[in-house]
Amino acid sequence: MNGTTWHLITTEGRTPAENMAIDEAVATFVARGELKPTLRFYSWAPHAISVGRFQRATRDLDRDALTKNKIPVVRRLTGGRAVLHADELTYSVILPETMPSLPTNVIESYRLLTEGVRRGYRALDVPAEFSVPMTEADREALRKPKSAVCFDAASYYELAVDGKKIAGSAQVRHQGAVLQHGSIPLSMDDDVLFDCFNLEADEKREAKARFGSKAVSLNEALGRSVAFDEVAAAFTDGFRDAFDLTFEPLIFTEAQQEEIRQLVLKYESDEWIWKR
Repeated sequence: MNGTTWHLITTEGRTPAENMAIDEAVATFVARGELKPTLRFYSWAPHAISVGRFQRATRDLDRDALTKNKIPVVRRLTGGRAVLHADELTYSVILPETMPSLPTNVIESYRLLTEGVRRGYRALDVPAEFSVPMTEADREALRKPKSAVCFDAASYYELAVDGKKIAGSAQVRHQGAVLQHGSIPLSMDDDVLFDCFNLEADEKREAKARFGSKAVSLNEALGRSVAFDEVAAAFTDGFRDAFDLTFEPLIFTEAQQEEIRQLVLKYESDEWIWKR
């Protein structure tokens, strides 16, 4: 893995379906050998909630509140819980599953790839460190989460600052490729987030109070506002430093763009979004 050349691509302001379609398509292209390992940065327009592949969105989400807040929903290829993608940088890193030095163990490969994210935070002078659930209470919180929200608890080798989760990531192995993507919140709007979940009023108050003690945005950690481009540059440096990489731009061929367009239809469909 170290000392190689990867593709680098930034796709700002794409729809939820486009963002998930591009991630899946790049995984397919990398697995087929059409593309080098790829690091991607992207943002969402409009803002959206993504749910994990196996999450019960029909149970967890309040569709009337989603309509009121004009928040669309998309289902990810990866597992995990719901994420509100608003003021953030989202990253994805995609590698062939057979890449030398990439652990076959999912947790260890997650830890390895998240090192690039950790060093990206360090490039911004944010002292993010790996979170490992140490107590039985922490491990029980992962087995039986108190809410359907991703940032409500940190899993193995996620990143935290002063005990608060600062990034949420998920990984999947798909047709010969490893796809890891994650949310780097620049700021957070927990009022909109929790309004979109099927919770009683007292449950929402408790969940929001708990959320505030367990999650932190990049702006809050830094004490200043950061822009997408500044964060993307820092995380590019983080991955370059972690794995001694060089980068080259990625431009999709017309055939690849057509595959992406077909996948967009999948990610826009109610059959995919609301299948659970």
